[in-house]
Amino acid sequence: MEKNKKFRNHISIVAEQIFGGLFAVIVLFAVNFFQDADDLTRDDLMVVSDYGIFIFLGVAAVFIIVAINRLLVWARTYISIEENAIVIERNTVNRKKNTIGIASISNVNMEQNLFEMIMGTCKIKIDINSRSTADDTDVKIVLKKADAQAFKKEIMEKMQGAEETKPEAQEEVTFDIHAQLGDIIRHGIYSINILSVILLVLGIIGSGVAAVRLLTRPDVIGSLLGMAGAAVVAVSIIVSSLWDTLKDFIRYYDFRAGRKGDRIYICYGLLKTVEYTIPVDKIQALVIRQSLVARIFHRYKAEIINIGMGDEEEEKNSFLVLYGTETQLKEQIGLLLPEFLDTVEQKVDRMPKSAWAAWMVPFLIYLLMVCAAGAVVSGFLGKYTLLIWGCAAGLIVLVLAGMVLSYLSDGTGIGEDFLKVSNGFFGREYVAVPYEKIQYVGWKQNFIARGLGIQKGKIHLLASGSNDVQDVPYFNREAEDKVRNGMLR
Repeated sequence: MEKNKKFRNHISIVAEQIFGGLFAVIVLFAVNFFQDADDLTRDDLMVVSDYGIFIFLGVAAVFIIVAINRLLVWARTYISIEENAIVIERNTVNRKKNTIGIASISNVNMEQNLFEMIMGTCKIKIDINSRSTADDTDVKIVLKKADAQAFKKEIMEKMQGAEETKPEAQEEVTFDIHAQLGDIIRHGIYSINILSVILLVLGIIGSGVAAVRLLTRPDVIGSLLGMAGAAVVAVSIIVSSLWDTLKDFIRYYDFRAGRKGDRIYICYGLLKTVEYTIPVDKIQALVIRQSLVARIFHRYKAEIINIGMGDEEEEKNSFLVLYGTETQLKEQIGLLLPEFLDTVEQKVDRMPKSAWAAWMVPFLIYLLMVCAAGAVVSGFLGKYTLLIWGCAAGLIVLVLAGMVLSYLSDGTGIGEDFLKVSNGFFGREYVAVPYEKIQYVGWKQNFIARGLGIQKGKIHLLASGSNDVQDVPYFNREAEDKVRNGMLR
């Protein structure tokens, strides 16, 4: 791209914004309409029929106004690349000009959804290396795919420094890891959410029962409307649960990852393709996860916590390694992120047994609150006393079970260069952080923990809001100096 040349987003961004919003409104209206279908009378339907033309004209008018607004914003928004900055200028009613320094950019990534595949366009997403903007993708630019690739290449070269650009940066990336279909299927199986499977089964059973009950009603029209409403709700539950169960089979199709110099390159996707280019020096932590199924079968996947990423739902899991054995995990991290390889085997010590005593303070407060609430509610609803106290007992047992599961999963490993913590209940998560990447820490003790010489806390990282705080379970207070010294060296 020519220096200082101004250009716009591709015009398809207008259609994507308008029709995406319109589709969401239609779905919301349909769900609400069918949910209330049982309450609709013949008069209500006649009113809708009589005023249908006015409703249509009103919706059309709103659609036209929104379309004109989006077109004006598109036509008056310009992007340009200057010597050391990206400039985005919007000359609408309120003039706005954003200048983003190249040095402050942490990631330049590309993605392409199904609509963009059809249009031959691609979305550039730029994240900023800043705590104040860590929860926002600061720039989204839609261009023809060739233009998007040229734009990304130019920005990456400027980030690296034109005078320092290495010859290999101009070569095609060789991917060290290329997942086959079997690897994707295996990853999808270990990623299955048991709760989603349960909801899926219950949704199917519930929709069947509802259909049988509605078909036995004497009111044919009411039955059909009610059945349509039940079907919309049931299908939404089933589709949501089915997608949550199967999404990893589709999302990580053709997964590829490679390391070249000081950057990691990750590509994957079927219905939506993404290409991440991640500078290694922006990586704050390595995360190793296990779902319940993966924990049972001793399988692991790895992700990274990276400055600027994680602000959007699809970026919550910045993937590095798909589910595999511990040996496969070590091999692949050794290829992609050898700086963190030693943390895979770093030992994590379970919380000291004295943590149970420290837990008793909040647990007893919780116990008193549940019992007090049970006594008050049973005083007003005396005939349901047995049910109320049964629910109260269930809440108490649930918290006790959570404490047991947490004790079996949580731990802390304080090594020479890394702090490694584990947390979880049914599944488990390990987070390994270099001491120099910790922004600050906060330790907590109640009076029992203080007397027993243990403490817990939180560490804060330069990352998005979903990743910037990591919990540190109870550990012996003497180890605090090692963490402090690691942060200060």
